[in-house]
Amino acid sequence: MIKYQRSKKEPTVKQIETNPTISHLVAVSNNSVIGVDNHLPWTLKADLKHFSAYTQKKTVVMGKNTFVAIGHALPNRKNIVMSSTMKSSDEVHVASSLQDALDFAELWNIQINLENEIVIIGGGEIFNQTLNIANKLVITRVNCDIPGDVFYPKLDMSKWKITDSSVHQSDFENEYEFTIETYLLK
Repeated sequence: MIKYQRSKKEPTVKQIETNPTISHLVAVSNNSVIGVDNHLPWTLKADLKHFSAYTQKKTVVMGKNTFVAIGHALPNRKNIVMSSTMKSSDEVHVASSLQDALDFAELWNIQINLENEIVIIGGGEIFNQTLNIANKLVITRVNCDIPGDVFYPKLDMSKWKITDSSVHQSDFENEYEFTIETYLLK
């Protein structure tokens, strides 16, 4: 059951019981790197297109550093940023805790009639905090070992069932070969 207090331009208080899909959408190297110096450590244009297509008309949750790295609210999505220092705007809802972010996302999805999926898009700390509640993974496995300062948490893959996989070769727009894999919790 979710209880959420209303503020300007936010969903009204409701009590609901749902089972949202909570997914991780992440690109990760062979050595678990997902970022370096607050940026993606590679150029993968096809994966960015996949990211955009996958998140369209969905609710995305990110940490403040991820939001700063992106540089703006992602259009055609409900952007939720976890931060204790930022303020909400028309484009971005700021949540002070993970529970607040998830509650707001779920209410937003229901009230706007969106698919009830909450897409976690980073960074490392948010992935760590949501690992035990995620029930879907959309992982881009980038075929490289590179230095970095943000890492994706270690997973017990025996708890997950792969449902889709597509390989992409490196070319002039994609620095490395990569595979996009979708998993559901068993």
